[in-house]
Amino acid sequence: MAQFFFIPEMGCSGDMVLGALADLGAGEEIRGSIRLALGVDVSFKEVNKHGVRAKILETDVDEKCSPQKIVEMIRSSADILGFDDEQCDFAWNTFETIIGAERRIHGFDEVHLSEIGNMDTVVDIVGSAIGLAALGAFESDVITAPLAVGNKPAPAAIEILKSRKFSFYTKDIEHELCTPTGASIMVNIADGVGKIPVVDVYREGCGGGKRDFQFPNVLRLRIL
Repeated sequence: MAQFFFIPEMGCSGDMVLGALADLGAGEEIRGSIRLALGVDVSFKEVNKHGVRAKILETDVDEKCSPQKIVEMIRSSADILGFDDEQCDFAWNTFETIIGAERRIHGFDEVHLSEIGNMDTVVDIVGSAIGLAALGAFESDVITAPLAVGNKPAPAAIEILKSRKFSFYTKDIEHELCTPTGASIMVNIADGVGKIPVVDVYREGCGGGKRDFQFPNVLRLRIL
């Protein structure tokens, strides 16, 4: 059985997860499936993040969606793409984790919740379900190292990590680093937080963040 290890030393966002999955070979399947299910064009560009080669997600999507609409799009995507039970559970639980955290923090009703959803959240969740399945993550052990957050963290991301008892630490960077979507993807795919083993042979994919810092802004994913 393969083992998957996430190394979120610069945090985690949905697009960084997709970039890491694409860098490991799932890019074409993600791109084609997103186009088929959602009618959205995405691509992955190879970049250099302070000496580290990575792939970043590129898309022009910038559309607000209500939670109800997001649920509908996730369900229709699952039907169109023939998601198995693991993919359906992951996609549904990932979105429910985000909404649950926002409700606990802000006490939002459905009217206010309608203002926090974006189409890129759907792309991140559906794309992650596609890429993780393509690489065999749902049939494997998945562990993450403690997640880095910036000194302006997103409250929902912190709530998600705390509620699931996932260890995190703060980096002195004026940014959130770990987004609610990234945190939710992590707690719904990883079995927990652990130490990354030191081995000589592994495959590694790097997903780049959109911002540049004094460190390589990448999420690493290793498959042993």
